[in-house]
This record gives sequence, structure tokens and C-alpha cells, in this order.
Amino acid sequence: MLENIYFVSLLGIIGGLTLFLSGIRQMSKSFEGIISHKIRNGIDRFTSSKLRGVSIGIIATVLLHSSSAATIIIISLVHGNLLSIYNAIPIIMGTNIGTTFTAQLLAFEIKNLSIYLFLIGIFLMIILRSKKHHIIWKTILGLALIFAGMDVITYSISRIKSTKFFFNLIKYLSKSKGMSIFAGFILTAIIQSSTTGITILQVMTSSNIININTAIPIILGQNIGTCVDTLIGSLAINRFGKQAALIHVLFNVFGVIIFYFIIDYFCAFVVYLSPDNPARQIANAHTIFNVVTTIILLPFSSVLLYISQKIIKEK
Repeated sequence: MLENIYFVSLLGIIGGLTLFLSGIRQMSKSFEGIISHKIRNGIDRFTSSKLRGVSIGIIATVLLHSSSAATIIIISLVHGNLLSIYNAIPIIMGTNIGTTFTAQLLAFEIKNLSIYLFLIGIFLMIILRSKKHHIIWKTILGLALIFAGMDVITYSISRIKSTKFFFNLIKYLSKSKGMSIFAGFILTAIIQSSTTGITILQVMTSSNIININTAIPIILGQNIGTCVDTLIGSLAINRFGKQAALIHVLFNVFGVIIFYFIIDYFCAFVVYLSPDNPARQIANAHTIFNVVTTIILLPFSSVLLYISQKIIKEK
């Protein structure tokens, strides 16, 4: 009987993740061509200001719903000499902030939102026949899939949250912050989506499976894990592109080091901001980590560039 519960729940989680990732992919495809075209036209000129570069990174990632996709586009521009590495650094930092948008959106507790979005999307698909308007209903349907996927994951996890396996897993992760950080890294490296990893954490905290003290170290690990696909994507490009990818890793590693030493205060602050909404606590923790890390490291862009050049040298 217990094995059947695990199997059915696993199928539900896989199905929910499929819906969730399909929604992300739908929204990403809707904007990817536009973003890529806009970015490639005079990007270096528009990123001469660091704050402007951060803003471009945020906007691009919010529209693409994928920091990895946005970062890979940036790295490809560096590879093609369309963007200098120094000007790429603030954009990369901005992509880390932009990726927190989805978690903030999912933290709103609106029942049956996926159904309403699906109906609105179908209605707009019928009345908006022009190709230039397709992006509107495709985006709404993508959002519907995202929320539907989260609902399915929530239901599936709730069926097994009281089992001995889950209890032992959480007990093991709670033993040390280092183990939780490593678990977050592995999870995100495998699923190659920090957004999905954060969503799973939102579900688990909302279902009282884990508490915020266990979740936040996992978030720190996820921020490093999200760099794996960017590193893989940089293997086939020149050293400038590799240096840009390494800067993405350095940004997150330094951020984790900074927050590791204040993690208990950080947990308390996040709970203080949203005491009754665990999903919002996760979203806020993710956002605060990336915003604060950007504020601290942005003035040291030249240092990050220097380190990357020392590690990845010209052959």
C-alpha cells in the first residue's frame, strides 16, 4: 500500500513538474526571439552604466522566465564580441535578480488561479487572431500551466509528507547547513532550473514538510547549482565566454559565503517579513539573497573580472 502511495505521488510530481516546465518553456519561447533581437542591437552601448546593465538583466530574465537562458544569451554575445565582459557583469547580476520574479508570483495564495488563467488564455486565443498578438495569450496559457503544475506538485507531496522516508530525509538535511547547501546544489544541477527548485521548496514549506531554517541553506545551494548549465554551455565557446560564465559562478559562490555567516539572522528576518506565508518567505529569501549580493558585489565588478582572467588564461 505504501509503495503504491510513493509510486502515485512520484508520477504526480513528475506530471506537475512537466506542466510547470512546459509553462516556463511556453513563456520563454514567446519572448526569446524578441529579447535576443533587442539585446543583439547595440547592447554594449546600452550597458555602459552598471545600473542600466542590471536593469536589462532583470527585464530579460523576467520575460524569459529563465536566468540560465538569459545568461547563455549574454555569454554568446561576449563570445561574439558584441558585448564586453566588463559590461556583461552587471547584466549577469541582473539575471539573478530577475529569476526571483516567478517565485514571488507563485507566493500569491489564489485558489483555482490556473483555471481562470486557462479560460482567459483560450478566450484571447479565439479573439486575437493577429500573429503579433499571439504573445499575449501564449504568455497567459504559460502562466496557467505554471500554476497548474504547482497545484499538482503540492497535492502529490501532501500524500507522502507524513511517511517515514520523508521524515528521515528532512531529519538528515536538518543536521547541518552544509549538507542542506549541497542538497540544493545537487537538486538544481540535476533539474537545471533554480525556478523549479525554489517552487518545490515553496510547496514543501507550505505543506509543513520542512521549515525555513532548513529551506534557506537549500536556497543558497540552488543558487550555485543554477550555474552548472551555464558552465556546460560555455564549454564550446572562446575564453571570453568562459570567463563570463565563471563570473556567474563567482557571483553566487561569494553570495553564499556572505550569507552563510549570517544565516540565522537571515532566517529570522525572512520570517519577520511574512510570518504567516511560508511560500512568501521562500520567495523573499531568494530575492533578498540576489539583491543584496548584487549590491555588495556590483562595485567589485573589476575584481570579479580579474579573478576570472587569472583562472581562465589565454592559451
